Amino acid sequence: MPVTTVATLNLFNRDAEWERRFPLVVEQLLELRPDAIGFQEIDLMLDQGMWIARRVNAALRKYRTAHPEESFRASEGGAEWRLEGYRLRHAASPGKMASIHGIGTMARIECLEHEILDLMTHDRIAQRLVLQVDGAPFVFVNTHLHHPPEATDDRVRQLERILAWLDRDDRGLPTVVLGDFNSYVEEPAVAFMKKRFRSAYETAHGKEPDWTWTTPVNKWDNSPHGTLDYIYVSPHFKVLDAALAFNRASPDDPELYPSDHLGVWAKLSF
Repeated sequence: MPVTTVATLNLFNRDAEWERRFPLVVEQLLELRPDAIGFQEIDLMLDQGMWIARRVNAALRKYRTAHPEESFRASEGGAEWRLEGYRLRHAASPGKMASIHGIGTMARIECLEHEILDLMTHDRIAQRLVLQVDGAPFVFVNTHLHHPPEATDDRVRQLERILAWLDRDDRGLPTVVLGDFNSYVEEPAVAFMKKRFRSAYETAHGKEPDWTWTTPVNKWDNSPHGTLDYIYVSPHFKVLDAALAFNRASPDDPELYPSDHLGVWAKLSF
């Protein structure tokens, strides 16, 4: 039975002392080691996503060299693909915020397809990848919706466009849609998604997280705290586990987190 772990994190681009936050992102990503993670607010001018991928891959190579017996056991068990390095696929916003509103998916499992959708409003986009684990393909969608709290209708329209895009593929593949939806739990966008998908976190815990935004890293935005980040899964999947991620502050500074968002991860079986 194929099993995969997916995650999402808004990186908050280069704001709020990125050079200090970067090691926290890498450390906590290495602990989680998802098969695929969707990032939002990647700073493309800084090549921020590649900073992460290179550092993580270097750490994985060092670990494999020090523990070759684990590589052998994984190969015998048919899971050697999970010991290979990550590859990052970017998508750039079409508007003025292109450099800091990029998104990207970093995966250490095979990618069969990758395409980008312009959501046609507010310079927002989505990525659609077909990933494969143990020979089983599934669709992985990463997105970042429009952010003002009052833009509830705009977010629903953006989601309608994403789902219409997915419906053009008649293969009926298992599907994960994740990212920063900028939508509080009680919003129409969340209700819209739950008509067709399950929230992985809610399925595992009976409710959504109390909050995924904001951490002390963001000292500028006075919007209400709450849950904005979700992993939605189609009925093909069984949710084995789900939890928050990137939720640990620096041991040297209790106000320094990997980002102004917390991440979410889910372990899924087909």
